[in-house]
Order: sequence, then structure tokens, then C-alpha cells
Amino acid sequence: MLIYDDRAFGTQECKLDIRELFPTIDERRDFHNRFENFLKSDPYNRKVFSLNGELLAYSSEVFVSDRIDNRPPLLLLLGNPASHSVSEGVCFAYEKGGHEHRFWRLLDETGVITFLDLPPISSEVKKNIETRRNSLLELNYRSPFRIGIAVFYSLPSPASDKEWQGVTGIKKLLGANAFQKISRQEEARISLIISRFIGSSGGIIAFQKDAYESVRSQDTPTYDQQLARQGKLVGNYRNGQHILLAGAPPTREAYWVSSKKTMRKYKNLLTEHCIPKD
Repeated sequence: MLIYDDRAFGTQECKLDIRELFPTIDERRDFHNRFENFLKSDPYNRKVFSLNGELLAYSSEVFVSDRIDNRPPLLLLLGNPASHSVSEGVCFAYEKGGHEHRFWRLLDETGVITFLDLPPISSEVKKNIETRRNSLLELNYRSPFRIGIAVFYSLPSPASDKEWQGVTGIKKLLGANAFQKISRQEEARISLIISRFIGSSGGIIAFQKDAYESVRSQDTPTYDQQLARQGKLVGNYRNGQHILLAGAPPTREAYWVSSKKTMRKYKNLLTEHCIPKD
């Protein structure tokens, strides 16, 4: 049903067979109507989506380099990509008005990752996009970890349209039944990414409820936004006792003081977990 290049870095090309998602003619007709409204909600949608008959092709994103160094792996697991960021070539390309995205400031100020060839805050957004993408590929950044970034749902959606934004917009586009089918496919995709990138030891920080729930072990607490805001949503990956899982507040809260405290706490916790003491 979901076809994708599992070795891609940056832009990942994906395809969905609409006939498998929507078995009846009526279901497919309703989807086509919703899809037309979805496309109109953001000019970038037409740049990353194309519908040819019953085959939906779209671009997504994954920033997991095949290069390795001696730092332990840390996967930042997000909900789904924004259409404009996919088009630009890096996640969290910029916020409304072309400003630097709060996500990068959060990671920089808490010591999770600092890019070496650009200042923490810069007006040269286009240049920073290219620098961040290349730095993630080449592992050229300051961090205690080898950083990977992935999205749980590969389907992009607008960043700020109230009707179609985020994971909620994808749920509305697909409908409940098709969304469940896709969720199972995406869970398998993420499992492969984790296996390839982390292996048997490392860490995951999940910034979205579905992403967190898809990877947590049975004895790890269920997602709770208040616990995430307090930096207390911690457990293990479902397929590895030596892979620490932490649930973070949504990225829209990255400016919040509580988010910065949580990220510093998780960074210290993951450092203790992943980096052996002398």
C-alpha cells in the first residue's frame, strides 16, 4: 500500500494506492473531493503531492544519515512534515513570515544540537536550510549525540491552516478507516528506521502522541501531555530495553519555559543512559 525509498536522506518519495485505501467507488469519490480542498489549503501542497488516477505520489522527509561516529544515536521522532518544509528540503524550514523556526532554537539552547556554520539566530533562513540539511547528513554539528530526525506519518500537511494542519489534517483527509491502515504501514516504516539508525542502544525523543505510542514498550507510561511538559514521560522502546524513550511536549510549545526545562532534563538523562562513564 505504502511504497517508499527506505534509504533516502532528506526528501523521501512515497506512493499510495488509493484503491487499497478506499475499496469502493463512493469512498474514492469522497476522497478525491476532500483531496481537492486539501490541495487548495496551502500552495506548497501542489509542489509535494500529485494524484495520477488512483496513485497518490508525494514527497516526505527523513534526516537519518548512514554515516556513523562514536556518538550514541538519538532519534527525534515527529508527527508529520509540513508541506512547505518538504518543498524547501529540511524539516522546520521556517515559521510564518519566514522567521527561524522555534524548534531549532529549542534544540540549540538546551544543548541537544548546535549547527557549527550558522549563528543560533539568523535572518538568512534560505542559507540556514541548506546548512542544516548538509550538517545532518555529514554529522557536522556539536552534540553529545549522533542526531537523526524522522516523522511518524510520512504524509505532509499545511503548517498553519486550521482545517488541514498537522496530523489532524491528515486524519481528516484520509478518514478513520484509511488512517488506521496507514498508521500500521507507518509503524513498520519507523521500526526499520530505528533498527537501522539506533540498533540495540540509544535514545528516542517523541514530540507527538501517535509517534510516542507507536514505539513505547508495554511497561512504559501511555502518552500524557502534562507528564511530557514536566519531563516525566520516560520509558523504553518496545523492541529494545537499551533504547530509552522520552515523550516531549508538542513542537508548537517550543518557546515555553517548560519545554526548555524538559528538553534539558531529557538531554541529561539520555547522556547518562547512552554515554558510559570513565
